[in-house]
Amino acid sequence: MIKPVVYFTGEPVFYFMETVDGEVEVAKVYGLNHPKLGTGVIRTSVVVKKNDNGFETLNTIYEQAIKDE
Repeated sequence: MIKPVVYFTGEPVFYFMETVDGEVEVAKVYGLNHPKLGTGVIRTSVVVKKNDNGFETLNTIYEQAIKDE
């Protein structure tokens, strides 16, 4: 499965939430092009990997939108 890439602005807010199976890390971002949710604040699925330019969840790759200055 190829994961969609969603661009976001600002800084992601990572936090842990309790589930039936234990605690998982998720994030909130202001997404610009989510394929189902469009533009706005998005609570992601479980975060599986973080990097310098964004992060990856079970379903999606999130990348920081770069502004031209």
